[in-house]
Amino acid sequence: MLNTLRYVLDFRRLPMIAAAHRSLLWQFVKRSVSARYRGSALGLFWSFIHPLMMLCVYTFVFSVVFQARWGVDTDGGRGAFAIIMFCGLALFNIFSEAVNLNCGIVVANTNLVKKVIFPLEILPLSQTLATFAVGMVWFVLLFLGAVFVFGRVSFTMLLLPLILLPLFLFTLGVSFFVSSLSVYVRDTPYVVGVALQILFFLTPIFYPVSAIPERFRLPIQLNPLALLIEEARKVFLYGELPDWRFLGAAFLVSLLVLHLGFLWFHKTKKGFADVL
Repeated sequence: MLNTLRYVLDFRRLPMIAAAHRSLLWQFVKRSVSARYRGSALGLFWSFIHPLMMLCVYTFVFSVVFQARWGVDTDGGRGAFAIIMFCGLALFNIFSEAVNLNCGIVVANTNLVKKVIFPLEILPLSQTLATFAVGMVWFVLLFLGAVFVFGRVSFTMLLLPLILLPLFLFTLGVSFFVSSLSVYVRDTPYVVGVALQILFFLTPIFYPVSAIPERFRLPIQLNPLALLIEEARKVFLYGELPDWRFLGAAFLVSLLVLHLGFLWFHKTKKGFADVL
């Protein structure tokens, strides 16, 4: 028990593994990115086409068909709803895609699992890094959409990395957990898929938190993704500073999830070769 507690409190283990195998990590990140569109005619250009098409569709549906309004003073006209919604969708899509891909990352690399000297922690880490790297395209398009719709650029946009860091830590922690669990329970990808669908509607992507009745807000506000999405909208779209207390709490929760997931992965990886 004492050794387990020491392992959880040792925050240097994962950075030390990443630093010691940085060349290998870089190779796996490049492989993960290139494998996404291997064999397609447009290649990595699809990483721009997909979010661009979604942005166009959401803008048309919500600003033209439904003529929806978000309920905040953004001076963005009819396209404001689509841009604000797209911001939440960008963060959630990065999280859900990383978790989904990591569900089968260990099972798909059985040959590496059976190599004693291979650091298995590299697999979820590289996949998560690759997903975030490709996901940055969403924020490029979000920036262009915000400039076009709102007609302004705010210095608070530079604070977006402070939102993405806890998102990355939280995503990586969950990814460590599901990648390991999928080895022992092959139904994990299906359960994760359903859970992500439920989480999608429990996260304020298509609606603001203020639209939820007061008695139902607490479960939504306890969702780390909900907090990060709200703070991302503040700094990137509204030109406001984040709530540092909430952001600090989100960072601590994300760090805890990361180390619990990493601990789970470390404790269970010894049996991977036997199961696979």
